[in-house]
Amino acid sequence: MDMYSKKHRILAVVVSLISAVLFWTSSQAYARVIITERTTFYNVSGKTGPQLFRSITRRGPRVSGVGHAIATTSSSLQVRNIKTSVRGRKCRIVSADVVLKLVYRYPRWQNQRTASARVRKNWERFAQQVRKHELKHGSISKKFARNLERQIKRISGRVSRGCRDFGLRSSRAIARLERNHARAHMRFDRRENRAFSRIRRLQSTLILSQ
Repeated sequence: MDMYSKKHRILAVVVSLISAVLFWTSSQAYARVIITERTTFYNVSGKTGPQLFRSITRRGPRVSGVGHAIATTSSSLQVRNIKTSVRGRKCRIVSADVVLKLVYRYPRWQNQRTASARVRKNWERFAQQVRKHELKHGSISKKFARNLERQIKRISGRVSRGCRDFGLRSSRAIARLERNHARAHMRFDRRENRAFSRIRRLQSTLILSQ
């Protein structure tokens, strides 16, 4: 992963599934996914491709172990408003909200009019591909949130153990989902970082633009 990498996610899954068992009368498990998306920008300047990338390396969002990235997708995921019920010998979740917040950060070229038509065209093509890349990361996180919502409705504990095994089972199930989620992001980044991927070819074209 080089300094032009776009990998940057913050996945904070807060699961306080059982601090107390709440007795509720619903006969069917209910969970919903709430997704919010926000886009932010940082400014870059330059008349040529090399100048633009030098600006990105100075101003782009900093990513640990990478340096300044071209663009990032940050995600925060929480499980809120959890209600549980005892039904027969099982403790189950009957209501919960899975809340996913996505923040995309992209470069914004300030002085485009001072550059040649060729540089502007190559920038626009590259910027569009960068947006597609980050939106794909957002899509992967959305899939994780929906999988988590489905998993929540399946989790159960045993009344004979005072429902104390509920939290452990929840943690194990969610840890598996988190691992799959992280692998999906890494597989996508590996494909995108291949030398002849579309985003790499557009990046190289822009860097050579004068």
